[in-house]
Amino acid sequence: MVKRLGAMLVLMCLVLTCRGTAALSPEDAGDLEAFFDGVFAIQQRQYKVPGIAVAVVKDGEVLFAKGYGHGDLEAGQAVDPAYTLFRAGSNTKVLVWTAVMQLVEAGELDLHRDINEYLDFQIPGQLHSGAQAPPITLHHLLTHTAGFEEVISETFVLSEEDLRPLGEYLQVRMPARVALPGTMLAYSNYGSALAGYIVERVSGMPFYEYVEEHIFKPLGMENSTLRQPLPAHLAPYLSQGYRWSAGRHVAGEFELVQAYPAGSLTSSTLDMAKLMIAHLQLGAYGEERILEEETARLMQAQQYTNHPELPGMAYGFIENYINGYRILEQGGDTGLFHTGLFLIPEEQAGLYVAYNALEAAPARQDLFEAFMNRYFPEKAQGEITPQPIAPGTGSNYAGNYHSTRSNFTKPEGIVRLFQAYRVDVDAEGYLVISAFGRTSRYGEIAPGVFRNLETGSKIALTFRDGRVTAIHLPGPYSLIRAPWYQTLGAFGALVGAAALFMIFTLIVWLVQLGRPARRKPRFTLPKLVGTLFILGSFSLLFILIGAAADIHPDMQAPRMFFQPTGTLDTISNLPRALGILASTMVILTLAAWFRSMGTAWMRVHFTLLTLCATGVTWLMWSLNFL
Repeated sequence: MVKRLGAMLVLMCLVLTCRGTAALSPEDAGDLEAFFDGVFAIQQRQYKVPGIAVAVVKDGEVLFAKGYGHGDLEAGQAVDPAYTLFRAGSNTKVLVWTAVMQLVEAGELDLHRDINEYLDFQIPGQLHSGAQAPPITLHHLLTHTAGFEEVISETFVLSEEDLRPLGEYLQVRMPARVALPGTMLAYSNYGSALAGYIVERVSGMPFYEYVEEHIFKPLGMENSTLRQPLPAHLAPYLSQGYRWSAGRHVAGEFELVQAYPAGSLTSSTLDMAKLMIAHLQLGAYGEERILEEETARLMQAQQYTNHPELPGMAYGFIENYINGYRILEQGGDTGLFHTGLFLIPEEQAGLYVAYNALEAAPARQDLFEAFMNRYFPEKAQGEITPQPIAPGTGSNYAGNYHSTRSNFTKPEGIVRLFQAYRVDVDAEGYLVISAFGRTSRYGEIAPGVFRNLETGSKIALTFRDGRVTAIHLPGPYSLIRAPWYQTLGAFGALVGAAALFMIFTLIVWLVQLGRPARRKPRFTLPKLVGTLFILGSFSLLFILIGAAADIHPDMQAPRMFFQPTGTLDTISNLPRALGILASTMVILTLAAWFRSMGTAWMRVHFTLLTLCATGVTWLMWSLNFL
């Protein structure tokens, strides 16, 4: 933390020195170079980044582009913004949304028609709860409001043999519908890949070919591809992706994206500059045009927001406001690469940056905020001073919250427990949100609207009976209050208590086995079923712990999420067996009391074990293992 604060102080110094105007021009190339040289010198040390590439565009031209460090440390290959290729991650989605809008413009797609009309399989018409739901449309897919839960499994895979055809993947890994379309922001890789598949179905060509023909070709993006592995003519220019381990950089493997329209793009930084210019110029690039101006304006207009005071979604682009400027942005992440694309439409300016290190995920936002503070400083806003909340109401806000970008119906939803947001009210009455090692403080500026005391970004709260039920953030997801039993603390306490009692039971029964035969009351069947439940429960726990501990070094996530037949699928029979055993234990408990089986102590003990088994079964049900 001290190291990070020190780095941020240096960034602030870079931002605040030698700058007096609030607009970029060709004369600023030297100043830009000095700025980026300073920032990246810090970030390369801070985030252990071997290589970075950046491009700034303004008024239809590349104002500045430069590579820093190396794309291949072993070969000594320096980063070149024109030729070095970085994996772009979710910046691939910009191509999806562009392609969709091209087909809308051509009259081949309708933004408000049921997407089932374009598919060769059906998205169910009901929510997971069983309630009937309106159809999902492309409007919902493009604004991340389709109501899909998150799907982690098989978004990436570990070998080329595991890659499925896109349509097959979309059917096999279809997520549940957990919200009515158009009511909840929840960023969705699946929804983006689904939109890419619709482009594929309607155009009659694979999505990667459509993009090559209708986006890459007119923009001259010759150093870009969605193909996996890379074509032979591009492979030599690919940067390695690195992680920091044991004091050195370790090169990772080529990352294979199964949901490839959502994240398989490999591109040079100058190619991405061309894409930025085209969108900033409302579809025009030189003599070419990838969208008509009217279509581009529709694509960039706000299409959804959780609250009038908050930024929301354009068609594909994520809205943000920094220093009073409207930003259209998209971040991109694989395990080993992190990219950021930022457009400032009113200034006809944009920035794209790519990093080739696992640890660099926070770097792009730090960079862009520093860039904005230096070249587009705060406009006079006349903002209201944030105020603390009313004394004595802190309990209405405090609690654990889960992101709407989560899984709610499958075993992989257990990840929510480890990615919770903690909300509290501090001694001064300000709202405090903590997650992933970062803490932000907010003060109220209007009923239910709060502003970050440091960055100025806004959040909005939803209340029910005076209690906060949801927190809407300036991004493509919200936070919803977690029930008490779906928190890591409650889960740990319940599992720990159950494990201790089951261990105690095994010890007692082992002691009883050592008694002379004439002293053993008849209680054989309940003990047998109870023992099977205990052994099955510990087997399940150890399997899950082992699977969770088997972390893929490049992805920094359990390997089970990257296998087509992962652990979370193959262990499904064990929880069902435990549920049957727990039900049998309930029946045996009743029988033991009615027939006076064993001693009174044995009956009491087995009753407590049955309650324990019932609790474990309920816990498995609440976490979707049953």
